[in-house]
Amino acid sequence: MSGRGGTLGNGGELGRGGAVLAAVAMGYAHLAAGGAVDPMGDLVSDYALHDATAWALVGGTLALASACLWTAYGLARTDPARSAAARVLLVAGALGLLLTAVFPTDAAPGVTSIAGEIHRWSAAVVFTALPCAGRLLGRRSGGVALPAVSAACVALLALFLAAHPGSPIAEPIGGPGYYGLVERLLLLAEITLVFLAAGHASGRALPEAAGRPPRRPAAARHGSGAPVLQHK
Repeated sequence: MSGRGGTLGNGGELGRGGAVLAAVAMGYAHLAAGGAVDPMGDLVSDYALHDATAWALVGGTLALASACLWTAYGLARTDPARSAAARVLLVAGALGLLLTAVFPTDAAPGVTSIAGEIHRWSAAVVFTALPCAGRLLGRRSGGVALPAVSAACVALLALFLAAHPGSPIAEPIGGPGYYGLVERLLLLAEITLVFLAAGHASGRALPEAAGRPPRRPAAARHGSGAPVLQHK
């Protein structure tokens, strides 16, 4: 691995690679499931209930968790002072992803076991922590991509909660017919968010490089009126 300024040494590229791997694994799970899982009305976690797709879903979840951890590590190296809150949220998201992989969802329409309850609340941590981390990083970068994706995650999460069958307004808005699709869009947005956040960890969008004037030499900062010693 390279040094402090290297892309692999600071974790940024590993974070981006983990996000890409997660997207590929999730895509494969959707293709391999065939008609066993309804992408419109079933949740993504339902792929873990089928032998043909369980490994892909668990692998993609672990890849995204590692991407969050590598991104947090990279931020600790490239921007340690101002990224503390974002790093905590990324680590919380990674832990939530690990718990969703260890504790699968219930096959029943509702949550009927402790494992299913842990899975549900762990997913809630993931869906809320990652957009908050992206928002914190995006505010300092001056860019538009990360704040926009973070806002899209929040909007999709609100729609998913409203459309979920447990919501009191799910039936009036026809939620049971498309809440699975909304969750898939939310998951894709959060994978994209982690990919963009890893770009900050690799040093490509640090606040120091986005709009700050170049650092002047010490002599220039002291002013041009300082006396100059002359040697005779």
